[in-house]
Amino acid sequence: MSRNSDRLGLNSQPESGETPPQMFNPLSFTAPTEFVSLPSKGIGYHKEHPLHGRDSLEIRYMTAKDEDTLSNQSLIKKGVALERLLENIIIESDIDPLTLLIADRNAILIQARGTAYGFDYEARVTCPNCETNNTIVFDLREPSVIGGYNEDQNTVRISDDGLFATTLPFSKFNIKFRLANGIEESKIAQMLINDKKEFSISEQYKEMILSIEGHTDQDVINHFVDNMPMADSAHFKACLKHTSPSIDISETLICKSCSHEKEVQVPFGTNFFWPNP
Repeated sequence: MSRNSDRLGLNSQPESGETPPQMFNPLSFTAPTEFVSLPSKGIGYHKEHPLHGRDSLEIRYMTAKDEDTLSNQSLIKKGVALERLLENIIIESDIDPLTLLIADRNAILIQARGTAYGFDYEARVTCPNCETNNTIVFDLREPSVIGGYNEDQNTVRISDDGLFATTLPFSKFNIKFRLANGIEESKIAQMLINDKKEFSISEQYKEMILSIEGHTDQDVINHFVDNMPMADSAHFKACLKHTSPSIDISETLICKSCSHEKEVQVPFGTNFFWPNP
């Protein structure tokens, strides 16, 4: 018995001075993290926001617990499943996902989906010509960033507090504003869930305009937006368009039925986080 034990090394002891090998402890395992480049580059956040002036954000890889969050029917019905996911994977607890600009939110979701399920996203796309359902594979590896604030723009400037500012052409009022963020996305999602009307332009303006001639009172902002001249509205809409970055992931659709060709954008539907079986 002792001879076999010696041969199998069961009785062997580490030589004096040697450190015994450390056993792996599953309780010490933590999910790996990665950095996501922010399309906004931190421009457009208030100077007190954690992402002001920053071009990247650290997130944790998705886990089985996050998968449970995405499949939770109660959270899905309430339209908050993605918010909970973002809360879970963003490392810095002081960052509220609702305050993230839409392009930055999308960049995080794309990266999280890619590392979890792969960067080849197979989706169904309907042909606009014959309405045939086609399967197309989108490459999520290197999304393009389009637009965003440009210092050479004459109509929009960055104010001292980090927000955007412009002078309306008709009223000559100076306003400060922010870009669309998770708050707007959340409200739109709630309206879709409750089958209500669309989130109107004036409602968006009331959320995104933060001051008019230094007045920050919401009643003042609401009153002005309700009476905003069309020239000022068109100017403000152009300001939002020229300062809002967006992510472009597109592929050319060639319809299997009618051979119609069209460049289509990746659909961010409910199945985005679930690979096809």
